[in-house]
Amino acid sequence: MRETMRRSAMATVAMLALVAAGGAARGQEPATVVGPDELLAAHNAWAGSIEHVWSRAALMLNFPTGRKDGRRERHDLDGHFFLDKPDRLFIHGQMLGQDVFTVGQNPERFWLWIRPGVNTVWVGRRGGKGEKDFILSPSDLMRACGMVPIELAADAAAEVVAGRTHYVLTEQRRVGPDRMPWRRTWFDRRTLRPVRVDLFDEVGRRLVMAELLKYERVGQTDVCTVYRARFYGDEEVALVLRLSKVSLDKQPNPRVFEYRLPPGAKERDLDAPAPSTPES
Repeated sequence: MRETMRRSAMATVAMLALVAAGGAARGQEPATVVGPDELLAAHNAWAGSIEHVWSRAALMLNFPTGRKDGRRERHDLDGHFFLDKPDRLFIHGQMLGQDVFTVGQNPERFWLWIRPGVNTVWVGRRGGKGEKDFILSPSDLMRACGMVPIELAADAAAEVVAGRTHYVLTEQRRVGPDRMPWRRTWFDRRTLRPVRVDLFDEVGRRLVMAELLKYERVGQTDVCTVYRARFYGDEEVALVLRLSKVSLDKQPNPRVFEYRLPPGAKERDLDAPAPSTPES
């Protein structure tokens, strides 16, 4: 594996009703189009109702080894998924009862540990360059889960497209004279729940594509329990999460969100200064 894994108000809202172009049956009446304000209000009310998540998780992780032959590794693991808003996330996977994979963040730090083959922890500070360049950033993963409220700044640009089965909200940012996509969210037109989230970098390249494949009712709240995500950088990392025994009332132990170096693991600080080059 590589040493460093790389990688409210709308100022502009266009509602484009593309029901017919989306493939509606001839003569069928299109469904009522929900306005952008109503769409965001419904999403934010749902997302705001989820403060924390405690669940078991089955994980599939597929990542490059960095070898010249292009070999990849796949691991199928059992563990947990813990979320504590606004900015705490922890996922771990086990093999034969021992942790071999963790990814997490708190307000100060983020980290990823992979034991098989490398036994290495990549760690960095929140908001630093290391987090920005990291291919499996926990902050990207948290946003890709779709449970984050969408708050648009007064000068933000966004576009909502109404298709036959989905609304597509594209949040944009200005790069010089151009506007580039920042986050694109697909919402099911019937439930108004997110079913796909794409994240982009500063020049409009896709960083993450996450599909929210299955929702289940937990108490009075719909919760996505199956995620399939791809993280893009120099190479591609795939992650599938299947949640079970989900609780929105059981708060995760705060200690799981504390960074600890696993015994024997190598630490790679992504925000450490580059080593100086000796003068010749």
